[in-house]
Amino acid sequence: MSLLLKLKKIVESIPESISSKLVWVPFSWRLGRQYKKSQAEIDIFNRLNVNQRKDYIFRRVKNIVEFAARENDFYREIYRNRGFDVNRLRNFDDINLIPIVTKADLQHCTLNKRSNLQRGRIVTNTGGTSGEPLEFYLDSNAFAREWAHFHYIWSKLGYQQIHLKLTFRGKNLGDKPLKYNPVHNEFMINAYIEIAKVGEAIRDVAQRRNVAFLHGYPSAIYRFASYCAENDPELANLLSSTLRGILLSSEYPAPVYRDIIESTFKVPTLSWFGHSEMAILAYEDQEQFLFSPMHTYGYCEAVPDKTGEYQLVATSYYNTASPFIRYTTGDLIIPVGSDKPLKGFRITYGRMGEFIIDESGEKISLTALIFGRHHRIFGTARYLQVYQESPGLATILVTLPEGANKKIIDWDKEFDSSGVKIKFKYEVINKPFFTISGKIPLLITRMNKP
Repeated sequence: MSLLLKLKKIVESIPESISSKLVWVPFSWRLGRQYKKSQAEIDIFNRLNVNQRKDYIFRRVKNIVEFAARENDFYREIYRNRGFDVNRLRNFDDINLIPIVTKADLQHCTLNKRSNLQRGRIVTNTGGTSGEPLEFYLDSNAFAREWAHFHYIWSKLGYQQIHLKLTFRGKNLGDKPLKYNPVHNEFMINAYIEIAKVGEAIRDVAQRRNVAFLHGYPSAIYRFASYCAENDPELANLLSSTLRGILLSSEYPAPVYRDIIESTFKVPTLSWFGHSEMAILAYEDQEQFLFSPMHTYGYCEAVPDKTGEYQLVATSYYNTASPFIRYTTGDLIIPVGSDKPLKGFRITYGRMGEFIIDESGEKISLTALIFGRHHRIFGTARYLQVYQESPGLATILVTLPEGANKKIIDWDKEFDSSGVKIKFKYEVINKPFFTISGKIPLLITRMNKP
């Protein structure tokens, strides 16, 4: 365990009355030199013109490509087999010559072969919800860089380190409804305990301290917002009196969730888009659902495929432990702005695992099916989730508010499945299915009822 992790565990064990004073310690002290360095790079990049930004990106992409071609077995073999010579990289436009790699390419290679020994590297994985797991390493400075970028994004809503957050990110705290974490000046909320107990604990916090932000999974914050709207509007009003904004992370910020959250707490929301691979980070800069990539975090591209659709492709400049170079993220996007580097994008089809198959073998996006249509059932339902038994056949799992009438007979009128070649069945469940990490997914990959 690294010294920083040991210190983090020690600090987290200090009582709130003492540890809350640590809020005045700068994040650069808590997270190390890389945090401050990343902050400086963001500031510098934002003041560059287009040509200077292209040069910034090119130099960093070229550095990681040269490293990978020299030191990494996977990329050396990929480049040799696809006839790519690193010496051909002479300017920004030449980035298009670099071969694109997919998750499947990486999965077909052992972790050791596509990774490099590095002090302090951190093993992690992705793909659990899509059923396509990928194990890889992050470099030791990855999280410090990421926090510098997160804090820049949050500053768009006025976030400062002294601001207290309530964080809804799937923590399991046993019998405790919440726990103070001084490292990030937040109360972590237990995702696995009765929501009424969480509400009472949050009331206690809000009565003695000013809560400035809610932060976490949109589905988890929506769950809390729905509880407040239906059972405890006084708690919503108490929080609204001090809240500055709501930070929506890790999930698609579905409008049906977002509308309830914003109407309940009466403050703006902000969302961003990234991956566990930590090669791309983009945020809502000008409008909701339009994501502006941060090219100081990694290089983000919109690359047309054979069908004319645009794939989201990412390059991490810094991960020499397990490089991700021109890596397809599995997302289809609509690019906004014709000039490179990419200025913004909208997501049209995400994660490539969140789909079901119709009777013709076509993939149907769940984001579009559930949140892209007007379903009457959303007037009464709390959650809709989908389980697919076989191509052309799927079950809609419906969670209704406590005490709601569960005898809704004509489901086909409540759920708009027009034009979709799938036969739907419907089942009312008492509470939604949660992932191990505390999210409420659209797609249930096995019939594991809550």
